Amino acid sequence: MSYPKMANLIYSLLRQTQNGQLKWDQTEKSEKFQASFPRYSVRLYMAQNNGFDPDYMLQIINDFGDIVEEVADPELREVMENPFLTMKELYEMARRSAMGVEQALDDILKYLEPPF
Repeated sequence: MSYPKMANLIYSLLRQTQNGQLKWDQTEKSEKFQASFPRYSVRLYMAQNNGFDPDYMLQIINDFGDIVEEVADPELREVMENPFLTMKELYEMARRSAMGVEQALDDILKYLEPPF
């Protein structure tokens, strides 16, 4: 596997998500989130392991629905400074994007604080 390219992909996804340029959607599973591109999609989810912290998983899916590649945060330790925290942040941001958290907050605040 090309771990440096995978790390680059994760950093790019994080940057684009932080800037609001990448939209994430929910998948058929409530805790799996997906960003779609012309020929591929990227899915992000948590997988429970036997330890205390979950593993964050990233999959690349082709347009036939096949998993092209899959990586867990522990596999990236040699090419990323802190893959667990980076993928956790990406997961949380993807979840907020997919669930429409910002829109929900705006709507609720608009209701609670009507213009004077």
